[in-house]
Amino acid sequence: MEYLEVFLISIGGTTTALLIAGSLSRSLLTHFFAKEMESYKSKLNHENSVALEALKAELQQSAKTEDRLVEYDQVMKRYQGPLIHAVYDLQSRLFNILVRGFIAVYFVDGNDHERKYVVNNTVFVIAQYFAWTEIIRNEIQFLDFRSAAQTRNLSELRDNIYHLWQTDVFDDSFRIWAGEQRAIGELMIEERDKRLTCIGYAGFLKKLEDGREPLFTQLQADVVALTESGSASHPRLTEIQNSLIDLLKYLDPDYLRFPEKRRTYVAKTGPSTSPPNSSAKS
Repeated sequence: MEYLEVFLISIGGTTTALLIAGSLSRSLLTHFFAKEMESYKSKLNHENSVALEALKAELQQSAKTEDRLVEYDQVMKRYQGPLIHAVYDLQSRLFNILVRGFIAVYFVDGNDHERKYVVNNTVFVIAQYFAWTEIIRNEIQFLDFRSAAQTRNLSELRDNIYHLWQTDVFDDSFRIWAGEQRAIGELMIEERDKRLTCIGYAGFLKKLEDGREPLFTQLQADVVALTESGSASHPRLTEIQNSLIDLLKYLDPDYLRFPEKRRTYVAKTGPSTSPPNSSAKS
């Protein structure tokens, strides 16, 4: 009987010990998993927070870019038409000088009035182009596009024409420095109805009469030098005319304002057989 009691007591003690050990184990495991869960939740919250902030920043940047693009579109809607006409007028004049004998017909063989028109109006269409490019540059200079293809394309085309005017690779005197191009444009700009615009031909002639703008005087001398050069080849003007046609393609790709047949590239070598852009007097 004593052995049985001892045995039962022993079993009871072991069971109690096992129960206690099991209870402690469950408590430890529960505490461990709770701690791990809190750590995981904290890490997850941190990652979600970082991801959320990144998403917010991306959305804000996207919204700013969209706003800049909208503003760019508004600027171009206001000024694209006048710029297209200025580009067309200049390329047409260069075409007629280089291909249609504009200078020979109206300066060399022309009367006093025609000679004045050749010089003064040629200076005007050059200055008018500089004015509209300067207006657009002023309007969009504070817009940061970075990845906007359309403004990069416009800037590249415009910068190429700036470069062609000022480069010294051509053996002629018809060179206009970048700063002078901008200055000529600024002289042609006026504010009307709270918007920048280019003065008309009549206002330009008044400026010439005043005789106080040396940049215009120099341009007049450059045009006169063209009439005295005795050469029909003018590589700088040919390159500029070709680049202006490229700019027209960008600004008016569907030929809504000027038909394709009126946008003829001057051939860089040999005589051109292309039809005229307009009458020689344009």
